[in-house]
Amino acid sequence: MAFVRLLGELECRTAAGKAVELGHTRQRGIFAMLAVTANEVVTTSELIDWTWGSEPPLSARNVVHSYISRLRTALEAAGSPAEATLQRRHGGYVLEVDEAAVDLCRFRALVAAARSQEEDAHACVRLLREGLDIWRDTALGGVTGSWAAKVRQLLEMEHLSVLVECHERELDLGNHERILDELRYVAQRHPDNEIVLRNLMTALHRAGRRDEALGAYTVLRRRLADHLGVDPAGETQELHTEIMHAGPTAEAPAPPGPADAPAAAGVRAAPRVPLQLPRATRLVGREQELAMLDGSIAAAAVEPSIRVIEGPPGVGKTALAIHWAHRVAPRFPDGQIFADLHGSDDDRGIHEPDELIRFILRGLGVQAPDGGGAEDLARLYRETVTGRRLLIVLDDLAEHEAAAGLLREVSDATTVVVTARSAASLAALETSVPIRFVRLRELSNRQAERMLAGILGEARVEAEEEAVARLIQLSGRTPQALIGVAEHALGRPHLSLSDLSMTMALEAERRSTVREAQAQSHRDRTYDGRTYDGRTRPGTRPDGGESCPLTQRRRGPGERPPDAPGERPSTAS
Repeated sequence: MAFVRLLGELECRTAAGKAVELGHTRQRGIFAMLAVTANEVVTTSELIDWTWGSEPPLSARNVVHSYISRLRTALEAAGSPAEATLQRRHGGYVLEVDEAAVDLCRFRALVAAARSQEEDAHACVRLLREGLDIWRDTALGGVTGSWAAKVRQLLEMEHLSVLVECHERELDLGNHERILDELRYVAQRHPDNEIVLRNLMTALHRAGRRDEALGAYTVLRRRLADHLGVDPAGETQELHTEIMHAGPTAEAPAPPGPADAPAAAGVRAAPRVPLQLPRATRLVGREQELAMLDGSIAAAAVEPSIRVIEGPPGVGKTALAIHWAHRVAPRFPDGQIFADLHGSDDDRGIHEPDELIRFILRGLGVQAPDGGGAEDLARLYRETVTGRRLLIVLDDLAEHEAAAGLLREVSDATTVVVTARSAASLAALETSVPIRFVRLRELSNRQAERMLAGILGEARVEAEEEAVARLIQLSGRTPQALIGVAEHALGRPHLSLSDLSMTMALEAERRSTVREAQAQSHRDRTYDGRTYDGRTRPGTRPDGGESCPLTQRRRGPGERPPDAPGERPSTAS
């Protein structure tokens, strides 16, 4: 059976695993249009509109016919033409393929099957998770244009809807601890989605994090007020009031069956395979860095290893780590664990090995005893992970000496991928555990342009090449800044990229002026290594006396320098 991937980088493979050459960008787009509507006719006029918009070339119809002919040839050359065929039907074309071979169709079928399991909550969650696991990357990867952007947005909304439904089912089963980290991640990506925030608040409260739950509501209320000028929905306000008047911890509903009963303290539960990796985002470039990470995977299967991705903020360390983790996940059948250490935030950062080890053990279905010492906990951890092919991703490791100790404990018998702004504190570990350092830098101009084209569409980027070059320069070529630029442009489709670049340049100039004014104000208030309060001039003490900049000798309010005009130096009698 052929295989068509839409929920990730677009690809088509035969039953034998041979890749079908889908051609250049527009030709790939035509195949994606037919695959999204598999076994349904798409008219030639629709293909033209979706590809070129309102101003297609005069030869558009002939070009579409040419693309279809090339795709047919590619399908036939790759394998049996009966697996997936392009047929002409009723003024259009149709991709005839078994729906089980298209990942989008399989996802929707699993979701429909889950919703039919109203009486079996465990089966419902299992099917929803199976469907969600099909998503490995941003939908329609490698397909550009306005049609792809619109469909990609709709698919993202569909995915989020199913994920929220799964979270609600899991909360009903009392699995709040299991999904808490995933809820945090989803809430960060969708900070204005009240359903997501309500689920997060519920899970936090049940986990004994009442203050964090109330804090999440406060952040939501401020965002809605600032962005939309509205208050949270009544249901969200009722949940906030309930948490305010409840005790420190809410009682989770009793699970409907023994499948989710907690394991006894210190006893390994039935084998659990954690699948905690956040959904990967599209990665542009980074082929060399991925190859460096790939080079370690063979050794990782037989011995512990550590991969450290380091670089400045916003350069895409987390995106690279998650993308690579998804890429090699099949090599770690015993599970993948993702932990955000918040190392850049001293108030939230995980600095103690015990705290992280307990988190990993919970993901593996083991409840560590509360009264045990550090040695007992480390022994339980080693007993749990030994013999398991487990991948652990530690995001945002702190820049302090405790980081090496944290990593030394966790990396025992497992493969670990770490992101950190600076990995200098980990150099001492190289003597005991193999470490591969991958230094991440800004994107090249070409990679940055490809990234913007993938989000905004090739046509919009090609139409304003000079403006795109300025936007890339202003963003510093970091993925985080480029995504912000693209989101700003997507939110204002009628604003030209030239106007956007001018606005960004003015804003950058304004910020530079403010910083310079602040620096000048600091210099004006600082003299000879001492900072004054601004009410006294440099070199003058607040009591009116002066401080000599050379000798640092202090003189009283009425005392003049010995060489002051009109006064002769005194001589000793």
